[in-house]
Amino acid sequence: MAHLNLFFAFEVLGFVAFAAILAREIYQGNRHRVFEIFSCAVFGLILEAGDIYLGKAYSYNTAFLVKIAGVPLVIGLGWAVIVYCAMLLSDQYHIPWKLRPFMDALTAIILDLAIDPVASRLAFWRWAIPLDQEFYGVPLENLIGWVLVVLAFSFVIRFIRTLNVKRTLTKVLMFLSPILAYGLLLLGMSALNLIIFLPYQINHWSSKVIMYSHPDLTVLYNPQVQIWKAAIFVIILVELVNIVVWTIIKNRRRYLWRFDLLSFVVMFGLYLFFFTAMLTSGIYSQLPILVIIIQISFLAYCLLHFLPYLLRPGTVYFFKSTEQILKKEEKKMEKIIEAEFK
Repeated sequence: MAHLNLFFAFEVLGFVAFAAILAREIYQGNRHRVFEIFSCAVFGLILEAGDIYLGKAYSYNTAFLVKIAGVPLVIGLGWAVIVYCAMLLSDQYHIPWKLRPFMDALTAIILDLAIDPVASRLAFWRWAIPLDQEFYGVPLENLIGWVLVVLAFSFVIRFIRTLNVKRTLTKVLMFLSPILAYGLLLLGMSALNLIIFLPYQINHWSSKVIMYSHPDLTVLYNPQVQIWKAAIFVIILVELVNIVVWTIIKNRRRYLWRFDLLSFVVMFGLYLFFFTAMLTSGIYSQLPILVIIIQISFLAYCLLHFLPYLLRPGTVYFFKSTEQILKKEEKKMEKIIEAEFK
């Protein structure tokens, strides 16, 4: 019964979080952002249905109440919430749009490292490997997949934002954005599979291992391949951190003024839910290391979210509207100009 209550609470949390970010954009009159949120939800449902059909590496629990094509609706909405909140976070920084998807991906993978091992043990979904393999029962290719998923969608949306919104082509691209992002994701996953399986195929050329759209799970979870996957994931994670840190340092004088409170509250709610679920379900006593992982993950997220305020507190505002901020900044510039000419 406790786990069933957690399923219901998780669905409620997902629906409320999605409704909150949607309501904020509707209230502010951001029609294009509203479309982006729905687009991300559709993208989430497409990629989950595709993963279940193509990969067959996991399956969802039947306890979820609302499903579309076998995929819980809250999972699609969850992708929209996580990706969009990550984008709201990176928008706090005045950094080139081409680099923001990397910060979005880092934010998302930090979250997944905390919640996926807990969710697997709550039986929200079941992987094809035992709970004591790879990353505490989570396949390493799934962690890499999180990076590619967020990179794909964030890049597509941010590229479309650079186009003229009044052009018909831009509207068509926006409408097709879930498909475009999924196509980009498939290219990335195909390249990833080639890299993952290549050493195994070289060392086992006589067995004539062939790359199918349905991966051979016995090969995917072969010890030799698992070591190679771990190395690839570490390299990707280190490079993500390297890109984000370098970008922040290079653009440290150009941070945006506005602290996005909603994205922080929503992501905090996700952390709090899984941390509480871990304690109430007894998972913490079975695997205490997860307590440390989720705390480190949350601290890393807080560092990303509060870094502009920590480095330049005079240029970040928490509760002022954009118009109020612009007026205050204009007054500051006027005073600076007056002081220079005196």
